[in-house]
Amino acid sequence: MKSSATKAGIAIALLALLAGCSSQSAKTATPTPSASATNPYGGGFSVDPPKATDVVLTVSGTSTHAYTMGELTSLATKTISIFEPFVKTRQSFAVVSMTDLLNKAGLSGNQKIETLALNDYAFVDTAAHFIDNNAYIAVSRDGADIPMDQGGPVRIVFADSSPYAKNLDAWNWSLKAIGISK
Repeated sequence: MKSSATKAGIAIALLALLAGCSSQSAKTATPTPSASATNPYGGGFSVDPPKATDVVLTVSGTSTHAYTMGELTSLATKTISIFEPFVKTRQSFAVVSMTDLLNKAGLSGNQKIETLALNDYAFVDTAAHFIDNNAYIAVSRDGADIPMDQGGPVRIVFADSSPYAKNLDAWNWSLKAIGISK
């Protein structure tokens, strides 16, 4: 009999394969609609949310920090209401400033960084573009965990006023890592 950790790992791997992000390079990728009319993120089955002690995001630069869900939740001191472009509705997200996480890792300026999703979708841009466009790491939506099959447990979002609100390639969901681009 498989352990619940093994089952969760298999579920995460399957979800990553089914997620709505493209595995193409963001430089040439064009967002495409999901086959699912009810879930633009792909998926189709639920996965238990991470525990507070589970590492969900690693940010690497001159230093590396592996953030647990609990750490990110405690850092999310701001809530923003945005028009979420993938489900085309207004939603509220508890967020952590991506600027704070980048600065802590020593990522700044014209340094190229990569955001990487669980399904290996990668988006590359400069740290300055994320900082200048007020990127956030969303840790909850409308007061609840963001289900993995709906772009969680953490994802990048932008305020409606940000120029990147319309750059859908930058809205990396099911985010697992941020680091220096290779």
